[in-house]
Amino acid sequence: MASRALLVGTAVGLLLGGVWMGMDRRGPDAPPEDPGAAASRPGHDGSPKGPVFDVQSVTLDARNRPDSSLLVRLRDLGVTHLTLVAFGWQERASSTDIGADTTAGWYSESHAGIRTLSRQARALGMDVILKPHLWVGGYDEAQNRSEIGFESAERWANWEAEYRRFLMMYARLAADVDADVLVLGTELTRAATERPDFWRGLAADVRAVYDGDLTYAANWHKAYRHVPFWDALDYVGVQAYFPLTDAESPSPAALRDGWASHRDDLAAVHERTGRPILFTEVGYRSAPGAAKAPWTWPERDGAARPNYALQARCYRAFLSTFAQAPWMKGSIIWKWHPPAEVERRTGFTPQGKPAEAVLRRWFRSPTSERGS
Repeated sequence: MASRALLVGTAVGLLLGGVWMGMDRRGPDAPPEDPGAAASRPGHDGSPKGPVFDVQSVTLDARNRPDSSLLVRLRDLGVTHLTLVAFGWQERASSTDIGADTTAGWYSESHAGIRTLSRQARALGMDVILKPHLWVGGYDEAQNRSEIGFESAERWANWEAEYRRFLMMYARLAADVDADVLVLGTELTRAATERPDFWRGLAADVRAVYDGDLTYAANWHKAYRHVPFWDALDYVGVQAYFPLTDAESPSPAALRDGWASHRDDLAAVHERTGRPILFTEVGYRSAPGAAKAPWTWPERDGAARPNYALQARCYRAFLSTFAQAPWMKGSIIWKWHPPAEVERRTGFTPQGKPAEAVLRRWFRSPTSERGS
């Protein structure tokens, strides 16, 4: 691996310490409960009397080692899987070198952190999903990992060798921590659509060292419909930032209507591939525009006032739309942090907001069935 790529990876890892998807802290000035929450009590919004999906996961993003009570809170929320993201670093979309530092960066991204958090999650009855990402360049919203690609067979071969080395490192780690699911790649649209033989071979190599389930996290914007190697994997993975409506303050009905065409498209992909659908990311900011452009980073919200009620309605619309879909494996909520690292009031996290109560009502099985 090139030393320049390692230097870029280390620098970017340090930059990430203060910028990834900030969140708000719930305290004495906590927001009021969503005005529509009363209508969402069990028995009023169709929420089930038990877990709605096989996979009910959140992505944990922790700069520092979190207190063990955080995982207890997630378990009690009804979370079945803890998702951990690890990074490889690529200088540009046109580069073929991939750097990886398994010790630096945020705690939840390090190998030591992944091992410890996995052990703690399993002790609480939760499984683990390991989801490696590539970070391209410096901190920039215009992440162009989807454009990684080359015009010569030689450069494709060089990049594929680097990516195989990177991913196999995490396949072995996934085996060591007994992860339930490993994500082979995230939003690598050009590579996924133009190089299917590479991905089929990679899946076979991974299965030689890891016996859990495999998926790939395809972008919501048409990409998931065009991945040609779903048959080599266990789930169709989708980064589910689908736009729902342009309305500033949409009603629950409008949000559910906004899901209709997307649900039909997802069902069609399931029918064609024979694979269940797993939302490898789904999330909403507590901000105006959350339903119009769910993918927007909170840093773009500026001085916008938080809209906790809209975030909660978006989650209810998602859950009520897919709860009865037999082909829906589950979802990974983006995302969760240790309380001391809560920063941005319009951020993605549902924790400490009305949206957390929505997730609890849909995710959690009855107390009598949960045990201690």
